Formats: sequence, structure tokens, C-alpha cells
Amino acid sequence: MRVPQNSACVCALHVVETCTSTSGEGKSVIMMVEAITLLLRQLNEFIAQVDDTPPGTPSQAVLGNIAHMDRQEIATELENHVVLSLVNIEEERALKNGKVFAPTGGEEVGYRNRPIHLNLFLLFTANYHNYGTALRRLAQVLKFFQGKQRFTFGNSPGSNPPQSGIDEFSLVMDLLSLTFEEVNHLWGFLGAKQSPFAIYRGRLVAVSNQRLLETGARIQDIKVTSGGIKA
Repeated sequence: MRVPQNSACVCALHVVETCTSTSGEGKSVIMMVEAITLLLRQLNEFIAQVDDTPPGTPSQAVLGNIAHMDRQEIATELENHVVLSLVNIEEERALKNGKVFAPTGGEEVGYRNRPIHLNLFLLFTANYHNYGTALRRLAQVLKFFQGKQRFTFGNSPGSNPPQSGIDEFSLVMDLLSLTFEEVNHLWGFLGAKQSPFAIYRGRLVAVSNQRLLETGARIQDIKVTSGGIKA
């Protein structure tokens, strides 16, 4: 695992939630927030089902920056919860250079956005006063992702695709095993006291809509002249 070297990466949700750009980068940010929100909702539904809690009971899992536990107002808000923090983001550069054009019929080709591939490093911290409760909540998190690793709009009842130019997404969760050195580095970087935790890599693929960016004519002939190749 790559532990982030810049505190700006830690729990970037408070930054990306303010983004309203409609560019490719803006759409990936919107999709990232949508995917994490959907995942968190389903985790809370699972915990409520396991605990057999009545409707209206406050959620056990919340979004929060575990690195800001030294701030009293945040510490109070996050205590006795499973805290989900986004600690790093990576782009899958190996999958970036995909095909962006396809025949549209006739003599033209159309250019579309490539799918967006990101790795989200998600930290789940069982932030409870009672250590036994913390371990029980962490076990519920592990059990939840053991039962469901892939999240899409299609396999998430009650979810509606956002109006962000994204048709679908796929978020696949993989549990990461850290060495003692990496654990020490992570919590030292966060500046927080270690609590029971699990860290997952979420492989996010956001499929952009099929809106044409532009069209162009196909190359029909290539002529070789003394000055070079002309299409």
C-alpha cells in the first residue's frame, strides 16, 4: 500500500464534495462521492439488520476525517462510530489509454470520453470507547465486505444514477494487509492514536455516458508524395 505523503490527500471528501465541475475530472470526483456514499449506506443497512435495530436509529458508520480527532467538535461527532476516511487516491494509468472513437454510421467516427479508473484507499476505524464494542463493529465491517465486494447501481436496490454524465460505476473492494511498519507509518501520518481498523482498496471504474464529444470524417485514402504522406 502507498501511504500518502501529503496531508491534502487525507479524507479528501470534504474537498471533493464542493466540486461542481462538469469536466472529466469533475465527473470522476462526483462519481467517487456517489460511490462512497452508496457503499456507506449499505454498510449501515447491514449493521442495522445484524443488530436488529428499530427504524430511525442513528447510523453506526459515518464519513469523517480520523486525522482531525484532535479537534474537539469533530472528535465529539465521530466518537462511538465506525469512521470511514478516504486516505489516498490513485489513478490507474495503465488503463487510461483506451479507445475513444467508434464508427457512428456512414462515413464518420465519433469521439467519446474514456471510462475513469481510480483506486480509492478507504480506512474504516472503529472509534468506540469500549474496546469490545470496537472489535465487534470491525468484525461487522469485515463480514459485510466478505459478503459483498462489488458495488454498482444495478446491484444496489433503491439507488438512482446521479445526473453527472455517468451511466454506471463499479466499485470492487479488496482488503489490504499492512506490515507493522506500514501500520506505524499510516497512523503516524494521520497523527491519531491507533484504534481497531481495516483498510480497503476500492477499485472504481466509472463509465461515462455515450454523449459524443465530436465527430470527424474517416480517412479514406492515403497519398504518398515527395513531401511526405497526405491523407
